[in-house]
Amino acid sequence: MEDNITAAQQETSTRAPLYRRLCRNRTFVLLLSGETVSTFGDAFFNLAVMWVVYTQSGSALQTSIVQVIWHLSDILFGPLAGVFADRWDRKRIMIITNILAAIVVGTLATMMFTKGPISPLIILVAVFLLNGLTAFMRPARFSIMPTVVSHDLLVAASGFFSTAKQAATLIGNALSGVVIAMAGAAWAVMINSLSFLYAALSIAIATFPVQTIQPSSSKQQPSILRELVDGWRAVIGQPVVKALVWLSLLINVASFMGPLYPALVRLQLHGDAMAYGILEAMSTVGGMAGGTLAGLLERRFGAGRLLVGSWGLTGICTLGIAGSIWLPLTVALGAIQAFCLTAGAVSLGGIIQALVPGNYLGRIAGIMASLNVIAIPFSTLAGGWLADILGPAPLFAIGGAWILGTAGLAWSNPHVRSTRI
Repeated sequence: MEDNITAAQQETSTRAPLYRRLCRNRTFVLLLSGETVSTFGDAFFNLAVMWVVYTQSGSALQTSIVQVIWHLSDILFGPLAGVFADRWDRKRIMIITNILAAIVVGTLATMMFTKGPISPLIILVAVFLLNGLTAFMRPARFSIMPTVVSHDLLVAASGFFSTAKQAATLIGNALSGVVIAMAGAAWAVMINSLSFLYAALSIAIATFPVQTIQPSSSKQQPSILRELVDGWRAVIGQPVVKALVWLSLLINVASFMGPLYPALVRLQLHGDAMAYGILEAMSTVGGMAGGTLAGLLERRFGAGRLLVGSWGLTGICTLGIAGSIWLPLTVALGAIQAFCLTAGAVSLGGIIQALVPGNYLGRIAGIMASLNVIAIPFSTLAGGWLADILGPAPLFAIGGAWILGTAGLAWSNPHVRSTRI
């Protein structure tokens, strides 16, 4: 472990190019490898679950409930998961949650193999359990990253993760449909179980610095509620972090546009499923580029300006998508939009990781995960209802204006605007 700490300390002074420094960090590479394979497996699971629930129930409502449960896990467990990420050994949390996730998904796959079609209720329970475990996994990984790489590499490291995950999702989505069509949904689910085991193994063999756990100045172990309160005090005690928490909540209100893209393609662009697939694929490519270049852009402009500028361009592109009736233009705007959203998200995460003390990172990650998604179910339902009445284009115009307004709020905050890592 001492060798790993020494390497991390020497990392700042080296003159090696930005991304080469990351690739030389064995622990980072192992984490990236496990996360990429796990995301690849998630693509198989997600597509299989959505397909099975819809084909067996014939109900779009039941398919929508799957999405609600995905967000419900973060809302319910996010803050609690953050407390345990600060209280317990983070490496152990990531290993155990990946193994338990493999068991949950493997059990579901076994039931599908042996019993054939199974009740959508069982699938919904499995989704709830799996995403509950994921809610505990994310704060641990987020809060451990500043111990793996030096602060000047946090944005680049997050960008690497974002790019790898989007590439894994793109490839996984392409291959999972083939596997489900040729071998059945059970095999797709089993692939996800194996991917969790790989992730657990990659984390187990990685070397991390010893974690210093200091949740409170009290001599006795504080209650979970007390630790949550301490975490919230850490948020409001730093102007930049406090502002970013509320800005993140606001920007995610615009997530209602995600489910509206099929309607936009069909009604405004007069396209088919192939046009929708092209739009989604190019957006993924744009997101990958945003993750790859985020570290370099942060060094050039600063994390705060990168965040605000990315949100501003996202709003402009969204307004352009609302008015576009030409597929190539919409595809180009969608790719730029995804580039900016990814670069902004990576910059935001890097700021939080750099500014928050390590013993509070888990709690703040959990609090942000819960707050970020708490408005999504309501805005999604409202957006779908209004889109049925007004059509999708006005909703994209509303979303673009909302994002621009949020970017304006971020720019008006001097603490956010001038933040550098």
